[in-house]
Amino acid sequence: MYLQPNLTISQTVDLIKEKIKSNTPFALSRFGDGEIRMLNRNSPDNHKIRSCKNWGYSYPTQVNDLYNDASLILLNAIKYSDVIGLMDSNNDTAKRINYKESVWSIREHFLNDNGIDVKGLKITDHMFPRSEEFGKPENLREILQGKTLNIISPNTELLKTKNLDNLLDTKVTFTHHSNSINFRNRNEFIDSFKDIKSDVVLVGCGLQKDYVAYLKHNHGKIAIDAGAMLDAWSGLETRPWFKKGGQQEYLVL
Repeated sequence: MYLQPNLTISQTVDLIKEKIKSNTPFALSRFGDGEIRMLNRNSPDNHKIRSCKNWGYSYPTQVNDLYNDASLILLNAIKYSDVIGLMDSNNDTAKRINYKESVWSIREHFLNDNGIDVKGLKITDHMFPRSEEFGKPENLREILQGKTLNIISPNTELLKTKNLDNLLDTKVTFTHHSNSINFRNRNEFIDSFKDIKSDVVLVGCGLQKDYVAYLKHNHGKIAIDAGAMLDAWSGLETRPWFKKGGQQEYLVL
């Protein structure tokens, strides 16, 4: 049986608001088709070539090493997150892309076989950060309740120009994730999380889905994998609907 979301967007917002209000460490990680293809070891060639280049491997000789290391990162993210995100087959995006469980979900027995108990696993919509309830700045401002925010992203220089302190009514700091950081040289970067002073952290670093778990368990943060929401905030049109007049124009600052 494939896993399906069991939390609504509103329930996820309420859960995060409660964690922020009570200052309770929390981690939310999300898994799209790219991550699931890594777990299933069936990425198309163009994805394998790009992933090897991005994450420190030689193509094609080290594809299995990529799969092994990526799977370890992704499984740890699932195991040590409070909530995970998988595509809701009923959302508008799923309907547009001809959603298939084999591409956008994970089988229960696969996680059980890898030592992850799916009983009680909380699952929200993969698109949660890009929902209006979370990703629209005035709504996130209410969720933050004045708590300070750090953003980990390759796009920090663009984000610094977006007046986020005023939009979110709190102090916003940035941790730059260089594109040179990969699966094989990331330990020093992970160690730098100790320097983050903010209460809440938004992360947008591709396949490095376990960053939120490190932030929660090692540093007591409320850490949320925001993914491409941060691209939209940055002004990068990495999705066709990240533009004025697009379906998610409320993310365009």
